[in-house]
Amino acid sequence: MRHQNQWPQMLKLKDWPPSAHFEDLLPAHGSIYLNSVPFQPYTNPKSAGFLNISTLLPDGIIKVDLGPKSYIAYGFAQELGRGDSVTKLHCDISDALNVLMHTAKVPPSNELQENAVAELKRKHRVQDRKELASGNGDATQDKPSPKYMEDEEGALWDIFRREDVPKLKEYLIQHSKEFRHTHCSEVKRVYNPIHDETFYLTSEHIRKLKDGCGVEPWTIVQKLGEAVFIPAGCPHQVRNLQSCTKIALDFVSPENIRECLHLTEDFRMLPKGHRAKADKLEERGK
Repeated sequence: MRHQNQWPQMLKLKDWPPSAHFEDLLPAHGSIYLNSVPFQPYTNPKSAGFLNISTLLPDGIIKVDLGPKSYIAYGFAQELGRGDSVTKLHCDISDALNVLMHTAKVPPSNELQENAVAELKRKHRVQDRKELASGNGDATQDKPSPKYMEDEEGALWDIFRREDVPKLKEYLIQHSKEFRHTHCSEVKRVYNPIHDETFYLTSEHIRKLKDGCGVEPWTIVQKLGEAVFIPAGCPHQVRNLQSCTKIALDFVSPENIRECLHLTEDFRMLPKGHRAKADKLEERGK
């Protein structure tokens, strides 16, 4: 589906189901999924997950729903720069596992549609240069992004090391005027450039980050049926290369429990009303 100006629509459904447990609504699917994910001692949320700290929490305390949750969204192979089907840069408070369950390639569009998208991208670049003319930053150059043509390649992941968070934050704050958030407007205010979930680094920004700061992510092209593990505290972002259905599951490994507790305090320091300000882990008995 496209808008009237031929710009691709990017419909998304995230964190489904929002309140009920996945296995309660889809018991067969939930059981198969939970029993098939890799590294069961870590990832299984039941008794089989004897290295999953979240399974050891005592009864009688409020336990956060660690999933599984589904994510369903359109995708587009070409990097658009605005309106891409993305999960913006953020940092989970626990370890996470994401499995690509289904992909559907968008049929090739005709020449008229491609020309319309190219013209709109040109207008976006012109507008960006005008807005950045005051000297707040360099206009992002439009460079061709790699096209992933295999049917099974569904999502492009960029995962950063915990050790690189200070430099990553510094870069995002310095270049914040070059980014666009909702409705193509610039990022107005930065509280915490990781937890705000308002930034997505395009291929050009990733190049500039490497050249200027010596920081680069692990970049992974996730194929159908593959699982991606994200350690707690590692900032990451995702762009759908085609329409995808993914299922994510959170867990708490013994190796990362200290990082989880550190992140819990980090989230609590966010200002009141911040979209990410919610305790995602229950910390008791200190």
